Amino acid sequence: MTLREMQARKAEIATEMRTLNTANPEALPAEAQTRWNELSTELGALESRMSRQAQIDELDRTTPASRVGGGAPTQPEVRVAGFDTPARTPENFDGLFLRTQEGQTVPVLEARHHLSSFLPASESRAQELGLGGFLRALYRGPESELERRVMSESSIGSGGALVPVPVAAGILDELRAATVSFRAGCRTVPMSSQTLTFGSLTKTPVGAWRAENAPIAEDESAFSQVKMTAKSWALRCKISRELLEDGQNVDSIIRTAFAASGALALDQAILFGDGTANSPLGITNTPGIQTTALNNKLTNWDPVLDGVLDLENVNAGAVSAMIMAPRTNRAIRGFKDANGNPLSAPADVSSIPRLSTTSVPVNQGADKNASSIVMGDFSQVYVGMRTSLQISVLNELYAENGQIGFVAWMRADVLVVRPQTLLTLTGITA
Repeated sequence: MTLREMQARKAEIATEMRTLNTANPEALPAEAQTRWNELSTELGALESRMSRQAQIDELDRTTPASRVGGGAPTQPEVRVAGFDTPARTPENFDGLFLRTQEGQTVPVLEARHHLSSFLPASESRAQELGLGGFLRALYRGPESELERRVMSESSIGSGGALVPVPVAAGILDELRAATVSFRAGCRTVPMSSQTLTFGSLTKTPVGAWRAENAPIAEDESAFSQVKMTAKSWALRCKISRELLEDGQNVDSIIRTAFAASGALALDQAILFGDGTANSPLGITNTPGIQTTALNNKLTNWDPVLDGVLDLENVNAGAVSAMIMAPRTNRAIRGFKDANGNPLSAPADVSSIPRLSTTSVPVNQGADKNASSIVMGDFSQVYVGMRTSLQISVLNELYAENGQIGFVAWMRADVLVVRPQTLLTLTGITA
């Protein structure tokens, strides 16, 4: 087992022992006592192994490697920027790297990559406490040794508390997994500061063949400088004191609620953000995006085939996905030929993933009855995300109902690097 796996197992043991103790506050029955003893024994052995493994990992990290025989040299550890704590590239990372003007390396994550994998193994016990335990300690103060240790690792001020880095990275990974746009191919760029500057290709430049000593043809400017600035999104929710204190799955349901709510908001921003009220500027409102209006019901594959053609006409590359409302996806599944038989997708579009999300509105147009399909090469969309999460406790706001309020913040922005590689099919009515 790796150190991370042992930490995860330790958290499972802690959860089970906590459950046994909560269910039997006075005394453990024989069967529960037997299980408690087994867990205690395993916990002791696990802590001993973790201590030894941590020492070995530290030695491996600091001891220079030597090449044996004729094998390839050991790859040096790559430190990366974009994280609020020291981070390094995992051995199996196969994604893109960006090089900043300051010479820093910033990873670009695809859907299969995880922010948490960039964090080095540490002695932090935040995963054992979990988000639910962290919130309990945050509102009533730390009581156990574990709570005191984890809270000491957190930055707590008048504006709230930063969620411990291992927990925050795990929550953001859950959020990213639930975000349809990332499954479509959008990429994540970690941000350790409020802004990042990128270049955008607004038009594919065109060269020309020339004769000797002839002037070089000049094409229109195709590059522009754009800045990604982290925008703030907040979620306010409340939970009863009793559930927060006694609920066995509080950690899971709070993480799920934040990830699901954040994913819907992020999908809406990535796809349809208008850049107003401190919101990101999404794909459909980015200058240079291709747009085709249907202004009718979608009854066959022709409008989608025309959209693929429009993308091919600008050498947009492969279409990685189509994102649509569930209503539109249902209409596509109901396509029928002249004889009433199901209409299969043509070869050009059958391999393109169809992804649906309620973040795609169905009340567009003058009659408030239209929707859209966003399609193209979503790998040309970068989503900058701050890798820290902040949570504030509202002790008094819901006190008369015996509830605790929490406010969680996420900060992100959207940048379309090559606008012409994406297309919106609008005016799809019911």
